[in-house]
Amino acid sequence: MFCLKAMRHGRALLRVSIDNHPQKSDYMLISVGAYVHPQNPVLHQGSSINFSVVGSDDQASGHWHSVNESVIVLHTQSGQAEAVGEGSTQVSFESSNVKLRTTVTVLPGSTLVVDAPKEMLTNVPFPSQGFSFSVKFSDTNDKINTVGSSKGAPYDCRVDPPFVGYAKPWIDLDTGNSFCLFFPYSPEHLVRTIPKLKDMKPYIYVSINASMKEHSHVSGSASALFVGGFSIMQMGKVID
Repeated sequence: MFCLKAMRHGRALLRVSIDNHPQKSDYMLISVGAYVHPQNPVLHQGSSINFSVVGSDDQASGHWHSVNESVIVLHTQSGQAEAVGEGSTQVSFESSNVKLRTTVTVLPGSTLVVDAPKEMLTNVPFPSQGFSFSVKFSDTNDKINTVGSSKGAPYDCRVDPPFVGYAKPWIDLDTGNSFCLFFPYSPEHLVRTIPKLKDMKPYIYVSINASMKEHSHVSGSASALFVGGFSIMQMGKVID
């Protein structure tokens, strides 16, 4: 058992070894202070992502900036970004107290386009059918072909951050349209399993990511605002 004390903002590489032997060592990168989420993402042209600041209350007073807007176009206030061209660039956030940055890489080629639903995402009332994020190819706008597939949908879906809920692929057999269905966890589940959420804002941005099972580099994502509910258990009743 050992303890660490954060002295100032930055990053440090921690090495744990037995008898100071390099071959019997393990490493961990530790960040102190606020940082941009997600860190160093890899996107495909045409996809979108929402950047946020973790560990700071200055996001409302700061602004976002893209070094190369031919690669990434950013909304200066919200952090919503769109990958418009191939290449690599830096995305930065600056306020009166912090200046943060991360590197974004945009890849070319066929991608999946994920579109968020128009309605607000919430878990109050709990959406039994989930929220539908449409999934299709970007270059031809074609539907995803599932003919001859015995393993169901040929793509996977995941949620970021994962503690909010889960997502699963679904194909409408009548229309052939493909979706990622997002199911947020109930307020009771969030309060019971993640008590730290009590100190968080009642809303966050959720990203739904879709990627082809046999070609994981073919992927896409969409972000949407999630307004969460909480519950109070009292006298056998649940009050939202």
